[in-house]
Amino acid sequence: MFDYISGKLVRCSLDSVTLEASGIGYRIMIAPNCQSQLPPTTSPLLLYVSFVIREFSQSLYGFQHEADRDLFETLLNVSGIGPKLALSIIGHMPSDTLQKTLFNKDITALCKIPGIGKKTAERLLLELKGVSICTVNSSQEYKEAVPSLVHDAVSALVNLGVTQINAYNAVSKTYSSLNEPKDLELLVTASLRNM
Repeated sequence: MFDYISGKLVRCSLDSVTLEASGIGYRIMIAPNCQSQLPPTTSPLLLYVSFVIREFSQSLYGFQHEADRDLFETLLNVSGIGPKLALSIIGHMPSDTLQKTLFNKDITALCKIPGIGKKTAERLLLELKGVSICTVNSSQEYKEAVPSLVHDAVSALVNLGVTQINAYNAVSKTYSSLNEPKDLELLVTASLRNM
């Protein structure tokens, strides 16, 4: 429904901000570590938002980076993970660290996040197995580890409106199934078919 909200920062608390845009004040929930990264009150601010509808509430969740919002929405697809726990995960572990933790099946590290016990950590490992949650394009480590053809194909899919995470997952799956193709057009079209 909403992609982002841009406006003036009116109020800031530990778990939410109020953004005024076109005379309307939007209360937007934020991750625990986000408050320290926000500009002073009355400054302009743009937050990428996710609109979550529950049985008795409708809430906006805001992120300074689009990739964090995509990660939030990916985490919501895990059974037993609600918006508050997804925010807690994002607030306590950067996405690249979370990706490594899941890859290494490090339940102990996941259990250090407030609200996550052993069963929830195991469920995260199971349901996010093989899913890339890194903020692709933003880390130097990603650019060095991934062939430029994959990077170009991900960029092409993002330009077509696919989220970064979905684009990366589709391209990396297709790239390995086609035995490292050399043609960008082939990789992009095959990746679109695999989505």
